[in-house]
Amino acid sequence: MSWKNFLSTGNYKTTLELTKDNNTLISGENGAGKSTMLDALCFSLFGKSFRGINIPQLPNSINEKDCEVEIEFTVGRDSYRIFRSLKPKKFEIFKNGDLLNQDAKSKDYQKILEEQILKMTYKSFCQVVILGSSNYIPFMKLSAKDRRLVVENLLDIDVFSVMNTLVRARLQMAKEYIRDIDYKVEIVKSKVEEKEKLIKTLEKKSSDSVESYKGEIKNSHTQIEELQEEIKKKKENVDHLYEQVKDKDDVPRRLLKMEGLEQQLKSKIKNIEKNVKFYEENDTCPSCKQDIQEHHKECVFKEKAEEKKEVEDGVGELIVNMTDTGKRLDDINSILQTVDTIQRQINEKQNQINSSLRYIGKMQNNIDEIVGEGVEVEESKKELNELLGEGKGYIGERKERVEDKHYYEIASVLLKDTGIKAKIIKHYLPIMNKLINKYLGDMDFFCQFDLDENFDETIKSRHRDEFSYYSFSEGERLRIDLSLLLAWREIARLKNSVNCNLLILDEVFDSSLDTVGTEEFLKLLTTFGNRANIFVISHKSDIMTDKFSKHIVFEKKNNFSRIR
Repeated sequence: MSWKNFLSTGNYKTTLELTKDNNTLISGENGAGKSTMLDALCFSLFGKSFRGINIPQLPNSINEKDCEVEIEFTVGRDSYRIFRSLKPKKFEIFKNGDLLNQDAKSKDYQKILEEQILKMTYKSFCQVVILGSSNYIPFMKLSAKDRRLVVENLLDIDVFSVMNTLVRARLQMAKEYIRDIDYKVEIVKSKVEEKEKLIKTLEKKSSDSVESYKGEIKNSHTQIEELQEEIKKKKENVDHLYEQVKDKDDVPRRLLKMEGLEQQLKSKIKNIEKNVKFYEENDTCPSCKQDIQEHHKECVFKEKAEEKKEVEDGVGELIVNMTDTGKRLDDINSILQTVDTIQRQINEKQNQINSSLRYIGKMQNNIDEIVGEGVEVEESKKELNELLGEGKGYIGERKERVEDKHYYEIASVLLKDTGIKAKIIKHYLPIMNKLINKYLGDMDFFCQFDLDENFDETIKSRHRDEFSYYSFSEGERLRIDLSLLLAWREIARLKNSVNCNLLILDEVFDSSLDTVGTEEFLKLLTTFGNRANIFVISHKSDIMTDKFSKHIVFEKKNNFSRIR
């Protein structure tokens, strides 16, 4: 990795080999540029600094141009080179020496880098690669949502969220397709009825068997009509119910607007009270230093009292309206539940109609075998069969679409946070907790630390006393943070979604970690062997130099940072 004109670095490249040594100590005075390597690393991979420095502030303030950061790494058999610069702005990704397509927008280009190459977000990177004392948010201090996103990214299961979005879109398309097919079926039904009436007219002299079959057809039509009438009434009922909830989208917005207005009115009351309090406590104008007349005060008190009463009355009326609106929202939800129930009933009636249509087709085939040949009759039958075939085709197609809809609904349930992802996380939780407790034990911190499926902690001592993360001292919490970082690295390696050989510890030994904790963690780092290139940034170079195979010193000369 190399950088120039980046923060305190001047117009020359500072190069840092990230894979040459297994463990490296980085030291230097405050402001010498030690943490600049973290900012350069994060900027090269994610377009943002580790310490939260604004992008316009990254170019060196003396040279003010040609700010460049470059990093090379490998993923599997492929080699990559990332180049970013400011003034001029540039973002390039090279794979095996070839520049990737530049047509994509910068945002999409970054998405390709994170999802397809690094397979890591910025938040996951900071949990797996970097543990720092500055602007670092430990896993246990992240929100529940961010904790879950980090773990999903490490387990390579965030793809299920993308899949769920696609499935929901397919589900909506299936519903719309079914509605279109239902409309076509209704048209075919109407044509079938007309054709059957014609055939009945032409077959007046048919045998008793024919008449019997016709009777069966008639009964089926009657059943269909009854079902259609029931469906019609239910659809009318649904339409009526929908008429009652035309404001289903407006009511929540109106309620939210009234809540905002309530806060504004209450704020106005506070301002009125503040103004009155000023005149109660002051007899002299702070601006002109003149005495405030009692008559003027009385006028102000009267005016503000009237104004306050008017606003309070408005608040009262608003609260009444909010209560009524809330009740209306409950009514709307109840009506919508009723609509869902009726819609299911309509679907059941439609299935009965389809069954009757199939029975009609069977009876018509029996008639065809009995009735003598007649050109007009045969032509009508032919046309009827074509209509029935068309209707059957629609029914079959509808069945397929209903099955698709059913599968999409199942898939949507499985792809939710409570579905497949939850099962995968549940599978890995015992491994996570085992690793966390192993690393805690390696650092002489003996307790039972367990994360649940929501990534909330349960911590018990040997005496079964229960604690939380915040029950411990800063040094003890740091041990927990270190153990979590090492556990996430191991989980990522085991899952093979993120296999990163880089670990950076920024001043973790300079703050809360005591002597025993420092020694135990240094011993722990030696177990990494060739699996990680470890960089430790510290001010304790005098007592730690002999613990590392390489020592890099940052210094500041002529207002520019450099490696000595």
